Amino acid sequence: MTARTILVTGASGVVGSALLRVLDAQGHRVIALVHHKPVEVESARGDITRPWLGLDPRDYRDLAARVDVVVHCAASVNFGAAPKTLHGLNVAGVGKVLRFVSDARARLVHASSAYVRHADDETVALGAYASSKRQGEILVRESGLPAATARISTVIGDSVTGHIARLQAFHHILGAAMAGLIPFVPREPGMRADLVPADLVAEALAAMATTELTDGMYWITAGEAAVTFDRIIDIAFAVAVQRHRADDTQPNLYVEALKPRIVTPDTYRQVIAMVRANANPDIGLGRLADLDRLIGAQQSARYFPTSLGVLPGSPPPPTESAIEKALIATCRYLASFPKEYWNGR
Repeated sequence: MTARTILVTGASGVVGSALLRVLDAQGHRVIALVHHKPVEVESARGDITRPWLGLDPRDYRDLAARVDVVVHCAASVNFGAAPKTLHGLNVAGVGKVLRFVSDARARLVHASSAYVRHADDETVALGAYASSKRQGEILVRESGLPAATARISTVIGDSVTGHIARLQAFHHILGAAMAGLIPFVPREPGMRADLVPADLVAEALAAMATTELTDGMYWITAGEAAVTFDRIIDIAFAVAVQRHRADDTQPNLYVEALKPRIVTPDTYRQVIAMVRANANPDIGLGRLADLDRLIGAQQSARYFPTSLGVLPGSPPPPTESAIEKALIATCRYLASFPKEYWNGR
């Protein structure tokens, strides 16, 4: 395999940090573009929302002269972020990265979102987020540069350790539910969540970066291995019971009593209206908004397609059993946080 110099933006994030490990293990020369948090490979401190990627012009030119491939992972993945923030990172930021790719005469792997499919659906609460990601995809497609796009679904922790570089909305919701802070979860019968472990996403992106893909759309998703919401709740609370088994102040029956009840969306809306009216301090309104967006993102009965196993060099598509094992690992990682941590959302 020919070694390449690969620039990874968003290198300290959930996907970027996992990708650094994979690329380093494969022997590629890796440079990380970071904004705040340091990483353990060669890095440059920059900002994709600023000219020259926030670098000194001389440093920018030196970096462009070295880079063969850019894997663009930096983005706002906050479904509830302000439209201005989403546009600055997910649209204008993509434009500045494309300029760098052009200056470097490099190839681009653009990390997008599977939830782009909701960009035109005004009934889904994450429409602004999905729209910003779609606009970023359009910029990539119309740039004329050699570029391939990865549509990624909800990322959970490492398949084995469950570790997550940065907690995102799904992790906060799951952790709060395990701590007994979310009493109800709405879902239609059979509703599933498409979850992919961070290391699986990283392996697929590495395959895209190290093969000569110059165009196309690739789905990094669980596909038909998506897990039902009922199963997610069962797994989370099996882990919660294990976590508290040795704690005499929280016996198993107490922990099991905190398990969220699955209700219909109509019942959920009535309950939430009551909760909002009473401003219950134990159920953060921000957490409820995150849950609304998460449910909205997963509301379609259709599976996402998946390119895993078809994409050259990528891992095979996951089985439902493999996704469940990764979810167990993620829940164990989240269970290591004290209950007080989840009260802050």
